[in-house]
Order: sequence, then C-alpha cells, then structure tokens
Amino acid sequence: MKSNNKKAFTLIEVLISITLFTIIILFLYQALDITQKSNNFYSEKLEIKQNENDLKKMFFLDFINKIDNKITLESDKNKNTIIKFKSINIYHNPFYTYITYLVSRESNLIRIESKSEFKSKNLSDDFFDSSYIDIIYNNINKFKIEKKDNNIYIYIY
Repeated sequence: MKSNNKKAFTLIEVLISITLFTIIILFLYQALDITQKSNNFYSEKLEIKQNENDLKKMFFLDFINKIDNKITLESDKNKNTIIKFKSINIYHNPFYTYITYLVSRESNLIRIESKSEFKSKNLSDDFFDSSYIDIIYNNINKFKIEKKDNNIYIYIY
C-alpha cells in the first residue's frame, strides 16, 4: 500500500489563509485608526485646558505681583473691560511695568506690557515703540472684570 502523505498546501487552503489574514489586518487597521482619532481628540482637549491654565496663571501672577493697589477698569465700545495696573510680573522688559488687558477688534484677548500707561483715547506711535503686545487668547465674545469686596472676578467667554 502506498501512503498518501500531504507535503504542500492546496490552492484553496492558501486562498483561505490569505483571506483570513487580510480580514485580521483590516480590523487591526480600523482599531489603530480609531485609537489615533481618539488620541488626537484628547490631545486637542488637553492643549485647550493647558492654555486655559496658563492664562489663569498669567492673570494670577500679574495681579499678585501688582506694585500698588491702583487698578483701573474701563469699558470699550463693546462693553468689554479694559484693565490697567502696574506689576512686577514682567515677561519682556523689567522696566515695562504697566500691564493692560483688553479685547482687540479681531476678538483676541491681548496683554500689553508697556513703559507708560495705556490710554485708549491718545495712542501714539511712541506707545507702540515702547510696548510688547501678546495675544493670549482667541475668539473672545466677552471679557469682563468686576471688583467686589477687594476681590477681582474675571469672566472670559
């Protein structure tokens, strides 16, 4: 009697194994794609939270390091608050102690660090030559500051 030993795969077995392998690869690719989208989503959320925390920290350090208790609050034509004070929390130049926060026409919250006090009615080129302007937050609808009972409340939305 002859023994019929099988030493190779048939074409059907090879096609079935390739098909199963392809299906497994497709599922793995979909899982990887979902994981990547999830990571991107949470990375964006984390960056937003970090920016908000940096903004809170900047406000806090500016206010905690203010030189005197004089804080000037004004309103612009859109009823956003313009706040002005002196602080030793300086990022650019140690001699530029005047700090101003305001909302620009493009709805950006701006921090101005300047040598002289910001005067919205009498702005000159000299003022901009001796100041640093930082955009610290985008897409601001309203920036409002209230001072009640020696506390300062800041609303940004």
